Amino acid sequence: MKTLIIFLLVLLSFNATYGQTKVDTLEAHRLFEEGKRLLFAYKGYKALLKLQKSAEIFKAQGFEASYASCLLYQLYCYELIRTHNYKIILLSEEALKLFRKRMNRLGLAKIYTVMGAYYYNSGLDTDKALYYNQKSVAIYQNSDYKMSVNVAWLWNRIGRIYVAQKKYKKAITYFEKSHQMLQKLLPVGDARLGYYFTDMGRCFRAQKRYDLAIKYLQQARKYSKGRKESYYSNMGYLYLLQNKLLLSEQYYLKTLAIAKKRYNGKHQNIGAAYENLARLSIKTKDPLAALKLVQKGLSHVVSHSIDTLDIYHHTNVRNTKYRYKHLYLLLHKAKAFSLLSDSLKDLQASLYSYQLYDSVTIKIQSQSSNRNYHFSQKIYPEAIQVCQRLYAKTQDKKYQHLAFYFAQRSHANVLAKSLHARRAKVMVRLPDSLVNQELYLKQQRAYYQQKALKASNAAQKTAYQDSVFRMIRQQDMLSEVYTQKFPKYYRLRFQSQPATVPQIQQKLDSQSVVLSYVWGKAQSHVLAITHNDFKIYTLPPQKQVTAALNAYYNALQQEQRLQSFARKSHQAYQCLWAPLQKLLRKHPKIIVTNPTLLSVPLEALVTQAYQPDWRVFGQLPYLAKKHSLSYHYSASLWCQNKRQASLSAKHRLHFAGFAPFSGGKGQVMTTRANEGLLPESKVEVSTVYNFFKQQKHDAAAYLSKAATRREFLSQVSKLDILHIASHSTANLREARLARIHFAPQPQADSTYLYAESIYYLPLKAQLVVLSSCESGVGKFETGEGVMSLARGFLHAGAQSVVSSLWEADDVYTKKLMILFYNRALFQKVPYSQALSFAKRQLLSQEPQLHPKYWSNFILIGR
Repeated sequence: MKTLIIFLLVLLSFNATYGQTKVDTLEAHRLFEEGKRLLFAYKGYKALLKLQKSAEIFKAQGFEASYASCLLYQLYCYELIRTHNYKIILLSEEALKLFRKRMNRLGLAKIYTVMGAYYYNSGLDTDKALYYNQKSVAIYQNSDYKMSVNVAWLWNRIGRIYVAQKKYKKAITYFEKSHQMLQKLLPVGDARLGYYFTDMGRCFRAQKRYDLAIKYLQQARKYSKGRKESYYSNMGYLYLLQNKLLLSEQYYLKTLAIAKKRYNGKHQNIGAAYENLARLSIKTKDPLAALKLVQKGLSHVVSHSIDTLDIYHHTNVRNTKYRYKHLYLLLHKAKAFSLLSDSLKDLQASLYSYQLYDSVTIKIQSQSSNRNYHFSQKIYPEAIQVCQRLYAKTQDKKYQHLAFYFAQRSHANVLAKSLHARRAKVMVRLPDSLVNQELYLKQQRAYYQQKALKASNAAQKTAYQDSVFRMIRQQDMLSEVYTQKFPKYYRLRFQSQPATVPQIQQKLDSQSVVLSYVWGKAQSHVLAITHNDFKIYTLPPQKQVTAALNAYYNALQQEQRLQSFARKSHQAYQCLWAPLQKLLRKHPKIIVTNPTLLSVPLEALVTQAYQPDWRVFGQLPYLAKKHSLSYHYSASLWCQNKRQASLSAKHRLHFAGFAPFSGGKGQVMTTRANEGLLPESKVEVSTVYNFFKQQKHDAAAYLSKAATRREFLSQVSKLDILHIASHSTANLREARLARIHFAPQPQADSTYLYAESIYYLPLKAQLVVLSSCESGVGKFETGEGVMSLARGFLHAGAQSVVSSLWEADDVYTKKLMILFYNRALFQKVPYSQALSFAKRQLLSQEPQLHPKYWSNFILIGR
């Protein structure tokens, strides 16, 4: 009897639990369906709440398949509401585990698609976006869905990524593939067929082929049937770019009318329509109208923002709902106030709007590891001008300090963030195992990316891309570990702040001056910092400076005759230095900080107007004769650099020199071009080796066949001073394929060290000397500078890098390097001064020598 009672109690308990589970499951399914319905009705926030509640129940009840579906739809919600934070990666990882466990390959493909959209839409990493989308396509093509709308959309997304990467031919290929498949799958006249024409229009617009862009957008209109405002918005922008302002206004007004009719109440697309009209009003010099339109727009894109025509009402960054829309509205507000009047109130309102703009940009960039926001590079010079106007009115130094802050924000943010992340690892003391694992994954990803770029056939390319994808997946999983187990590191790595003027002044001696150049459309500026003063000087507009620098650079490269070179060189000097001449007389040591100027050797600038009695190049009054110059990507990076006074350190230094093309009998080449022997490199490396040996430092010289890539990689982590006298090849189209040549091996992979791999070397060197051709040359990125081999070594941890800006002459390079090391080691002077001395010495020894042969090497660092 007792047993029967226990059995009945257990049965009742089971039925009660089962009944509750059934009720909970039904509730979860109801919430899930409601969430999907809201999502398809473009109500992302409401949908997300329903789906999150549904997911909690499914997870608690152990319904893995339903839980995974909830996670997938939550990710769709985040994509719809344009939320880009690391929660998306964490949800994606959880969903991927469940789909893998259940062998649901289509589920995997959908998650990869979402992750590709995350990396693309957030601007974090277009390479990752590309690989995730390609992986998704590969899954679909190996299933029954290889001919599907999903595949067509993925090809379309890949096309958009290629537009962002400025690879327009590839973009058009993918747009056409997508359109051809959709034509087979969709009925004639389906609105979705119009995306092809819209994307092609944007692609041609990016190439400034406006007539073709208009042609394709007009085709897109046939599919939208007047229902969508995007057609009118795109056309309005095209006409604005062509300065056809009346047409632009007509299309923008139509955009606003459609958006208001289509959306009930507040909506980001209505805010975007007001933003378009505000931009147009600034173009037509009507700042008051622009400000009123901005206020309207802000009420639609910022939470809790009131709809007001009070142009002095400011929004709160914390309430930003749509960051990108908010960003552009703040930009228009700042510009409009600067145009409205010269009153203190309006200029302060302009500056405050620029500061808000900067705060939103920082929020966006705090999620970015690989990509800078290039539109910011054009904004900060305008903010500096407003600071200058305020300083002229008030004489308040805080405005000059703010100008310096904006100058630093415009320079080399990606490199700065990478170096800051390395320092954050040291501060938090991450386990060596994790640091080494991360470095290994980056190195492997770089290797496979380089192999994929050079692959000769489709099968090889696909195999390498799969390997890249595998490394990316493991990197994302490691980032999840950092987020969960080391939150302090995750916070610190995004807390990089530009150096302040006082911080820089603390590191300057009485003879030094830091010059931070900022280019602007109307006027440029140079911010000059000495140990006890800070001033801002006005320079000509960027266009004028660029023209003068290009003429000077060509005069160097083409070895123009003395008179022509002297005139062009002095014109460039006037553009960059004219207002500074009095300051420079007291400061012989100059630190130039601007990414653009790392491509031009300023030491060969002529400081006086051409004189008819000048007969040889050695007579010219070069800047190098009175000043030593060093360079960096920004004043902040220079300030953060560890100070290495000279090569005369008390502890034993580890030096290694590599000269792979030095030995054996062969043809004597006059320049360090991309092939052939470099007989003088043997003398160069051997002499420098003996210098270190005499000073009782640890030294090694690897000559001819001994100078292998393998030997280099085995030594690089131990070296304080690294010297490579070899061939190197720049790549202006694909920066990752720039390379240094080591001793030839049967396999090319064992011969070359590619730029992509250099970024992730375990480097601790205080000095790297790249005594080779074009080691400072590469693809130019706005705001970041040249993506060169030299930059790769800085990224890897080198404190200072000496590199060449064009082909290096074998004989004169040897002489210059020997003079450089002799001065640095035996006279115990800093690197920058040693290099400047070496140039002066070579110039005095060879008075007939054209400056092309001694000015091409520059020092980045200290």
